[in-house]
Amino acid sequence: MKTYLLAISFLLTISQVGWSQSRSEKKALKIEVETKAYEKVKSLLDDGAFFFNADWVYPRSMNQINLINNPGIIRFTSADSVKIHLPYFGVVRIGGGFNQSTAIQHQGAVSDFKVVHNDKKRSSVITFIAKSPSETYDISMTVFSNGNASIFVNSTKRDGIRYRGTMAYIDETLLTKS
Repeated sequence: MKTYLLAISFLLTISQVGWSQSRSEKKALKIEVETKAYEKVKSLLDDGAFFFNADWVYPRSMNQINLINNPGIIRFTSADSVKIHLPYFGVVRIGGGFNQSTAIQHQGAVSDFKVVHNDKKRSSVITFIAKSPSETYDISMTVFSNGNASIFVNSTKRDGIRYRGTMAYIDETLLTKS
């Protein structure tokens, strides 16, 4: 009976070794999946019509804040037209006035729009400047191969702030709703 159990366990061990992938095969598969995801993100950014949904905000003087009930968005309909609405938590150095929104808001044209792809790190960096009548925003977005993004907004009147979220394609139904 012992030899029978020993033989069965030996056969199971050998079959597991024969069917399992080696480390190099797993690593090659992981690199292939990441490369495909990065190529998809590159095509998303090169098309010019994409959407950023902020999930978390990281103010300089506070802890991180979840934006589940107060979503922030950046929507690019083309490389030179953007709609920004990001909630702001932080220090405003120069006050605006009564009845003004505290959020970072801009709709319209942007300048100095650049997309730089880093194939080695599998990430892309988007930089642009958005000028509203009362404020100028210098925005830098780092987009990773999995679609996650980190955004830093530097303003002429406020402390800098960082957002984290995801990138996605804009479908036509989303464009026609607003």
